[in-house]
Amino acid sequence: MSIIIQKKDLFDLMQKAIPLISNKSSLQILSNFKMTYIDSKLEISATDLDHSMKVFTPVDGEDPFDITVNARKIFDIVRELPDGIVSLDLDETVLIIESEKGFSCKIAGADSQDFPGFPENTTDNKFQLAASSICEMVQKSSFAVAKDESRACLCGVLWEIGKDKTGMVSTDGHRLGSSFYNVNLPVQDTIAGIVSQKSLNGLARIIDGKSQQEMITVMVGDKYVTFETASFIMCSKLIDGPYPDYTKVIPQNNPKEAYIDRTALLNAVKRVSVLSNNKTHLVKFVFKPGTLEIVVLNRDIGGEARDSITINYEGDEHIIGFNGQYLTEILDIIGTNEVKIEMNTQISACLLYPVFEKQEDKKSEDLFLIMPLRIMEEVAA
Repeated sequence: MSIIIQKKDLFDLMQKAIPLISNKSSLQILSNFKMTYIDSKLEISATDLDHSMKVFTPVDGEDPFDITVNARKIFDIVRELPDGIVSLDLDETVLIIESEKGFSCKIAGADSQDFPGFPENTTDNKFQLAASSICEMVQKSSFAVAKDESRACLCGVLWEIGKDKTGMVSTDGHRLGSSFYNVNLPVQDTIAGIVSQKSLNGLARIIDGKSQQEMITVMVGDKYVTFETASFIMCSKLIDGPYPDYTKVIPQNNPKEAYIDRTALLNAVKRVSVLSNNKTHLVKFVFKPGTLEIVVLNRDIGGEARDSITINYEGDEHIIGFNGQYLTEILDIIGTNEVKIEMNTQISACLLYPVFEKQEDKKSEDLFLIMPLRIMEEVAA
């Protein structure tokens, strides 16, 4: 018997690595986990060539081993195991799994020599950030990543790193999300890289269950970005840039301002959006002093919905259309009780900010942008 490990610990390792396993890989070896036991540590590796990960945990065992096995098969097996102690052993290239509750099985594996090596990321740009800061930046930016692969640079998140500030930004041309933290970092010059959404969301998922104060070691090179803790290391190939100058789409003149209860706005938009057009998700907003009327008219199904909420707004009547789906997504991400919306014309970008009750509650500079939709005649009526 080589390794003894709790089923929960083994499954936790595999849960972190399984998102990197592709269903349609042309290389059979990429459908496998590489499992290595050495120096009282079990290590599970996975890669799709653009993203690579190693997760590890201390375990009790005897002889070292190294094997690759079909990732989804072993993941499904371990998931169904009863809680308790699990043993892993090798018989040449066959992995033997036994549970203390009586279950046992064998999975044919393969030699690990064909498994891709872990990328080397040699760089002087190395620093540490709190897990909480990384998770917040990812959540507030990655939702706006473009889906159109013809513009590869917009399919990732721009990460800007300076001596006294770092932040993430993404936009698909219809919306934008950004979050910046004031923090001293040991970098020589301001650097930037475009990180894939897959990597960042995977990273956030892994560290979300950990202490949010845990420090993540980050290394940003010319081709790769690496994240490392005592329990995992993830390396992601950076997307070729340059990233468009996102600051040009952020309007500087926004004379119309409204302060709105976030939950009330979110719920009202969700209610009326049930009847919105399935393609445009158009929702009309009518701002009046003290009141916001939210309207959906859908001639395709003969539907109409209206709702109104009390707001803090003192300007002239302002009518504007939004994609209700995009707006609710932003409102879900903003964590404060109140939001501020800045507007200008019916066709200029609108900005949303969280409003903090106490200044000390403000940990980062967050900005969200949404482009308005053209209101068709039947909706504007």
